[in-house]
Amino acid sequence: MAQAFECEVRFKIESIEDFEEKLNQLGARIAYPYEFIDHYYKPTGTEWNPVEKNLRIREWITPRKTPTVYFVKLEIVSIGGLQFKRALCPEGKLPLCAGQLDVCRSLLEDLGFEFWFSLRKDKARLWEIPVHRFCTAVEHIEGLGWTGELEFEGKDTNKAKLAIERALNVLGVPQQLVTHKPISAIYSER
Repeated sequence: MAQAFECEVRFKIESIEDFEEKLNQLGARIAYPYEFIDHYYKPTGTEWNPVEKNLRIREWITPRKTPTVYFVKLEIVSIGGLQFKRALCPEGKLPLCAGQLDVCRSLLEDLGFEFWFSLRKDKARLWEIPVHRFCTAVEHIEGLGWTGELEFEGKDTNKAKLAIERALNVLGVPQQLVTHKPISAIYSER
């Protein structure tokens, strides 16, 4: 769902059956099924805050794609009681290297990074909701369960905030299930 300076929130899905029923009621359709493993790295011997920066190798399972090293730098935006993360790179995730998984690992180690943890997203689907003109990602994450993601273009953070709030309202997602934290921060806290 790459957008310019993407603005994003995540939310916990308490019942996947109820959430998918809501999507069906909204006329949603699966646009893109996918599955991948993100292998996160951090600087050797240095603190690394995943709310501010992420470095990972994305290993695609479905569809098959070349493993890619991505860097993400984030800021947390707070407008009118809503917090969301905003990518500071124009396309969100900045691809640094693509190639065989062992080559990507070796590159990061040679640059002074060490493996931190892996996070697998399976049974993942990008749902289009044409009537409301937005998409939502729904992902099962080992160790966390089902989560959703909303992402909007973020050059104008006020517009992004309104789009996020509108989408959350359409989906019926309560505010207490919404977080600005990237999935790596949520996962590493558990």
